[in-house]
Amino acid sequence: MKCCPGLYQIHTFDGIPLKVGIAKNLRQRLRQHARSLQRKLQPTKSEPIGDPSHLRSKQSILAKHLYFDHSLTANYDLTTELGRQTFLAHEAYLLITYTASRDEAERLEKIAEATGIWRYQGRVRVIEN
Repeated sequence: MKCCPGLYQIHTFDGIPLKVGIAKNLRQRLRQHARSLQRKLQPTKSEPIGDPSHLRSKQSILAKHLYFDHSLTANYDLTTELGRQTFLAHEAYLLITYTASRDEAERLEKIAEATGIWRYQGRVRVIEN
């Protein structure tokens, strides 16, 4: 994979489009997603973690989205690092589009997001079974 800007799309093998994102350096951004640690999801309040507003992530918003998705899979515990990483390794794939600039990637991301097909877009919300 080149170190250049572009658009990435994460889908499940079952056909669920999970997330679309951009990066000025795709290699670095995708490594950041892969290495994001559940323990880096830090509570923002002293209350029990009951909704997404109680957590923040400095590494990967995808980890935060998956943490609160209770309907995606029964085979993996997405509230754990191992569960999330195993799910992504065994049940998801990437589509990558290299672009000449981050601005071009951003334009493509807006077009993709406008379709409304993405499970994780914008603010994180709790998804129940």
